[in-house]
Amino acid sequence: MIKRADYVIIGGGVIGCAIAYNLAKKGAKNIVLLEKKYLTSGATGRCGAGVRMQFGTETNCLLAKNSIEMFESLEEDLEYEGSIEFKQGGYLLLAYTEKMVEQFHKNLGVQHQLGIPSRWVTPEEAKEIVPHLNTQGLLGATFCAKDGHCNPFKTTDAYAQAAQRLGVEIITYTEATKLLTKGDKICGVETNKGVIESPAVICCAGSYSRELAATIGIDLPLTPERHQILVTEPVEMMQGPMVMSFYHGLYCQQVPHGSFIMGLGDPNELKEYIIMAPGSFCTKWLPR
Repeated sequence: MIKRADYVIIGGGVIGCAIAYNLAKKGAKNIVLLEKKYLTSGATGRCGAGVRMQFGTETNCLLAKNSIEMFESLEEDLEYEGSIEFKQGGYLLLAYTEKMVEQFHKNLGVQHQLGIPSRWVTPEEAKEIVPHLNTQGLLGATFCAKDGHCNPFKTTDAYAQAAQRLGVEIITYTEATKLLTKGDKICGVETNKGVIESPAVICCAGSYSRELAATIGIDLPLTPERHQILVTEPVEMMQGPMVMSFYHGLYCQQVPHGSFIMGLGDPNELKEYIIMAPGSFCTKWLPR
């Protein structure tokens, strides 16, 4: 077990691996990344895999625009031998109320000021984009052809491999259990396999960051939230863009190899961690 590092990154999702790579690329040395299970075992490996520039605030739009531009050359930049499956099939965001129509037009104004090529489409035009779309009750939609899909597993792998080539030490199945301080400064991380001393700790543990921050008296306003997601067997290609309805809390897309990925949020889900009981098959859930 490594005893000391200049930087400790907690969390082996796409954010943690990307930070590790970019730190090393900028010349940082002695970087350690900790993951309590395997890479992408957290939220990264359980996402809908969509990437979009259609947001309503300038900050989100700029971040997303730069991210899309980065994805377009990421395989080459990271010298990745595989494919991150970046597909720019677009995002179709559906509006079902007058309030949503108003908000979507405001969003388009922000996006257009930043050079994002989104546009308003009528229900008839939306059906031309997705022929099997049910347009009952639909008032219109926004569409951006440069939005799309990116494989989170492959993208994380690309960053992880590139980081390791630059000397980053990635340690899996090692859980950070406590942040350590001296006075008002971070001095290391306690893990289930020992202590790593470090003057810089970067927490990329998603909702689990709340528990780690609490070990040094910081209350982070983060809560876990479980969503439902369905992945089908691959079928013949029939849908180009991601279709998303905030009104129904639903998204649906077809990924490059043919599977459909669709998700639904349940507002009644408890905001806490839940694990499946031993021996059960999605029938009994227990609070952690």
